[in-house]
Amino acid sequence: MDNARGAWDLSRVRARVLSFRFARLLTLACAFGLSLTAALFLTARHATADALDASSDMAATRARATAILEQAEHDDDVLDFAHALAHYDEGRTLDPGSGRAPRAEARAAMLRAHAEGAFVPYAKLERVRRDPSLSSDPRVIDELVREADSFPAGLVRVEVWVMAAEAYANRLGRPRDADTLLHRVLADPLTDRVVAQKAARDLVGLRLSRGDLAGADEAVAVAGGRADPQLARDVRRAARRRNMHGASIAILLAMTLLAGRAALAAARRGAGARVRGAIGSTWKLALGYAAYVAIGGALLASGYETGTTKPFLYFGIALVPVVLLARAWAAAGSASKRARGGRAALCAMGAAAAAFLVLEGVDVTFLEGMGL
Repeated sequence: MDNARGAWDLSRVRARVLSFRFARLLTLACAFGLSLTAALFLTARHATADALDASSDMAATRARATAILEQAEHDDDVLDFAHALAHYDEGRTLDPGSGRAPRAEARAAMLRAHAEGAFVPYAKLERVRRDPSLSSDPRVIDELVREADSFPAGLVRVEVWVMAAEAYANRLGRPRDADTLLHRVLADPLTDRVVAQKAARDLVGLRLSRGDLAGADEAVAVAGGRADPQLARDVRRAARRRNMHGASIAILLAMTLLAGRAALAAARRGAGARVRGAIGSTWKLALGYAAYVAIGGALLASGYETGTTKPFLYFGIALVPVVLLARAWAAAGSASKRARGGRAALCAMGAAAAAFLVLEGVDVTFLEGMGL
């Protein structure tokens, strides 16, 4: 009985010991949890503060970069290109992801390419180029061209010549001066390929407009590999067109002279009445045929959006004297088979010559479409 009581008391002691240990462990766990929570909270708080500080610094950097790039654009506007270039570079370096950065990079590259003479020549060029009244003033343009002779070799001098040539050719009525400057552009080894290509086309156009085929060939040769390959073909086509122009006039003159000589010979033989009768019986038919060509062709052309009726109308008018001349020559000339064949061939060539001259006079692009 006593042993049973001792065992019971021992179990109660053990239970109390275990309960005490469990409570102690629970207390330690709670303390550890509270410490860990506090540590995590402090860490998060410091991280948030650091993020806010970093965000604040980034916003300040972007604001400063924006201000610098705005200053660069202002410097650019007032032709202070040295400071503009420095500010473009500084702003891009501070905030390369800015929406202004691509334009700043492109403009900085442009300024570096025009930096000869510490930007003094470029400032003079831009002052004129940005003001329409100055770029159309012959005295200002002349003075700038004279100053360009003393500019350092580079893009600015070439661009002065290009701008002045455009003004001389299109606004000031001085194509010869434009010709001289465009030739300088082509001869300068520093001229950009795209600029040289445009200058070559403009120079060839100026020289062809005054019929200077040799000069156009020379311009293509000076441009060399920088010229558009089509340009040389255009010059050869212009040469063919000039040859055909001369040949067309010669054909019509030959037809007129031969028909006139035949008519005079017929008059001497007393056959003048027959010639006049042939013309009298033909003029209505000639007018009708010419009207058919003119009106029919005009109606056909008007059916197209870009069509024009002028070539058909003018060719109808030009066709009347050709037909009457051919009829008079047939009445006055020899009746032999060989003579009739020669007259027919020359009269057909005369009609084709008249058509060529009409197309050339109305719009040369019609001939270009035919490879002439």
